[in-house]
Amino acid sequence: MRDRTTHKLKLSSGGAQWLVPGVILLGILVRAAAFGAVPGGLNQDEAFAGYEAWCLLTGGTDSWGYPFPCYFVSWGSGMNVLESYLAVPFVALLGCVPAAVRLPQLLLACLSLPVFYDLLLRLFSRRTALLGLGLLAVSPWHIMLSRWGLESNLAPAFLLFGFYFLIRGLEDGRFLLLSALAYGVSLYAYAINWVVVPLTLCVCGGYLLASGRRFAWKCLLGAAGILFLLALPLLLFLLVNLNVMDEIVIPWLSIPRLAAMRGSELSPANLLSPESYAALGRLLLFQSDGLIWNGMEGFGLFYPFTLPLAAVGLARLAGRKGQPASLGGRLMLLALACSALVCLMVERLNVNKANSLHLFLPALAAVGLDGLFALERVRWLPRVALAAYACAFAAFAGVYFTGYNGQVSAAFRAGVGEAVAFVKEENFSRVAVDGSVYYSQILFYDQTPREEYAATVVYENYPSTFLNVDRFGRYRFGVDYTALEEDTAYLVPVSRKGAFAAAGWQTQQFEGYLVAWNEE
Repeated sequence: MRDRTTHKLKLSSGGAQWLVPGVILLGILVRAAAFGAVPGGLNQDEAFAGYEAWCLLTGGTDSWGYPFPCYFVSWGSGMNVLESYLAVPFVALLGCVPAAVRLPQLLLACLSLPVFYDLLLRLFSRRTALLGLGLLAVSPWHIMLSRWGLESNLAPAFLLFGFYFLIRGLEDGRFLLLSALAYGVSLYAYAINWVVVPLTLCVCGGYLLASGRRFAWKCLLGAAGILFLLALPLLLFLLVNLNVMDEIVIPWLSIPRLAAMRGSELSPANLLSPESYAALGRLLLFQSDGLIWNGMEGFGLFYPFTLPLAAVGLARLAGRKGQPASLGGRLMLLALACSALVCLMVERLNVNKANSLHLFLPALAAVGLDGLFALERVRWLPRVALAAYACAFAAFAGVYFTGYNGQVSAAFRAGVGEAVAFVKEENFSRVAVDGSVYYSQILFYDQTPREEYAATVVYENYPSTFLNVDRFGRYRFGVDYTALEEDTAYLVPVSRKGAFAAAGWQTQQFEGYLVAWNEE
């Protein structure tokens, strides 16, 4: 490993000791401010994750009746379980509210900041580590990721922890056990990790063996045992859903059979498709996939000027110029290559599907930015770069907490939760729900008992990869606005208010949605 005291910032002693905790505190504050309310509303996936957590809490099974499954059936083609399991204690404390579902993501994102710093400190230098920490702390991608509960967005944190402990394991083999634990848990955060993790470990492990690196056998066997035990339920899950064996249901673990399998979304055959390379290139170049919850126009994932710095950092590491890569640095390049390879295998690549790749960009950009400090003739350049990041971050935060929140709140159906609470308070027996609202959002806010849901749900398209629900309990989905029923309450967008008011119906508005009913 490299000497961690090299390339220190000139201000790294004395009064500048506050820089690291100060940057971490800044990162935590921008992630925690107005938490639960920004973004407003609740995404359909985090709503289903929250409902699964509530079912596990209240009945010990998921929404399909499986006790402690390794993978949820949920939409029909499944959903990752880690977010829901981590959310259970918060749902118990806070109830079915957005903050309860989002807290696991917030806590892990905040923990990632000091871990990321220490990782770069061990791989490179104090200055590079501080620069990398700063870039991650103000990253639009990481800030936005930390503030809502998409289950696949837990993956970057656990991949970071796994790689961090792998690097620690180069000095003390016992850390390999923690690396295996983190990588094993990451398998339950996102199914794409089922390829990312073994590929990364095989490539990095092979490189270490080829370079003559040796570890104590008990550490290697222990790490392999931990990883195997954590992966075993998912290996059985694949066999069940490939019709090799029957599903397994025991009181403390379930290996369920899905209504449909989405195996075609990731395939080595995509490596031969020019579109795969174009999709990855577009994602890196434009730092956007067009989804409002994954990015804000003009800011990108890491701000537009990060990519050139990352390219410089990659050249410095790969070219061994200026800052020769340590063993850990070479492992980082190999892990980056593995993540990029998996991204090329993914069909319809977007920001979430590429989430194993993103943390490498601020690391590389920090190496590139550190190189600017070494250029004696243009000492002003790194200061200009840091000023640009400060201005961009201030602009991003200003927009994120104001105008952007109004846009994303509409996408997350803000007002539906309050409307459902009103429906329950008024005890309407029949409720028609507009097609813009997802049934998972109703399940979460209504806290529909699992037994009632299972007994009354009617699917329009069973079996299917994404099941459409026609009705359950008091709710039915889809509204015929040309033939309103007198004995039915309607949960609809506020844009429909005029039509109901003109017909003499009572309405109660909740942000983007309202409940309409006819008292006669």
